[in-house]
Amino acid sequence: MSIPPAPSRERLTELFLEFTRLRSPSKDERPVADAIKFHLAGSGVSLHEDDTGAAIAGNTGNLWCLVRGESTVPQIALGAHMDTVEPPDSIEPVLEDGIFRNAVRGILGADDKAAVVGLVHATELLRASGHQFPSYELFFTVSEETGLVGAKHMDTNVLSSPLAAVFDASGPVGGITVKAPSQQALNAIFHGRAAHAGVEPERGRSAIQAAAQAISMMHLGRIDEESSANIGVIQGGTASNIVPDLCEVRGECRSHDDEKLAHIAASMVDALQEGAAHLGVDVDVSLVNEYHAFALTGRAPVVRLSKAAISALGLEPVMKTAGGGSDANILNGRGLPTVNLDAGMMQVHSPDEHLALDDLERLCALILNMIMLAPEYSPRRSTSLGGARG
Repeated sequence: MSIPPAPSRERLTELFLEFTRLRSPSKDERPVADAIKFHLAGSGVSLHEDDTGAAIAGNTGNLWCLVRGESTVPQIALGAHMDTVEPPDSIEPVLEDGIFRNAVRGILGADDKAAVVGLVHATELLRASGHQFPSYELFFTVSEETGLVGAKHMDTNVLSSPLAAVFDASGPVGGITVKAPSQQALNAIFHGRAAHAGVEPERGRSAIQAAAQAISMMHLGRIDEESSANIGVIQGGTASNIVPDLCEVRGECRSHDDEKLAHIAASMVDALQEGAAHLGVDVDVSLVNEYHAFALTGRAPVVRLSKAAISALGLEPVMKTAGGGSDANILNGRGLPTVNLDAGMMQVHSPDEHLALDDLERLCALILNMIMLAPEYSPRRSTSLGGARG
């Protein structure tokens, strides 16, 4: 492997503070998308944007590009998502004692702007270095936090690389997520009968009571070592003196075993229907398969590449099993072998979210190693193979 250029801590700090100041909740990623376009244009790279924004009532589409190097076809696709969970009204990122934090109580947005910054800076370095490097692809998705929506809408023909990696896992650089579960989303609406709670409660049929009855019959939390279930939202009622005629329940279940997942989902649906029948109300239930599980072995080329790129940093690679999904689930489901690599961000989705500058530097160095080493592990052994995937 040719020695890649060294990341600049000053430039990484500048970019990270810039990107984390930009609010980008799901469906409102435009400021981040424009900043990515601006910085990559400065390196002579132009991005394409699809129509996902219009399709999901957002203001931004997925972005992607080919960064041309010495090979005629890309060797690897590298990605991140542009959205965050709902941020506070203002974000004031600061770097204190080598740690990035939000000075205002709330998320920092390192999930996933650490990866965005690493990808942008790595591309700046390679384009400015004058050294040869393999061609690669970049992609930036929208609305990942609301169910991997952007990746689901991204056209299957956008990426032609035989391998891919996203940088969207929490933890110190060095972790490789090779296994992640399937998820089913559950939605139920109970339809009861309204009545005055003090004057004639016997005329009513409580939708909330039916929902409570149903939930009480469910096995929730950790089901086994590879499965879980949860009810996360209950909404219903209008006033304390009215028997509620409507109640909505939203939940989910996950498992690394699709047979188990089907059984768990079916038992949750059975509980909802039994709860409704017990109170004499109706219930409408829907189940949506949000994403499918994936499992990569240590022999998979993209896993071997990740291990080599991490080892080249002097770190010990750690194989991980995830409890949640990422864009890697969608890409693996389409036949593109994809790992999810730890990006250094810690305690994401919380007011204590933080990122060490040292880890941001290591992340950028890892990205550079992934690019430079990709041809050695790519199933694409010839630069004349076009868009075939391994």
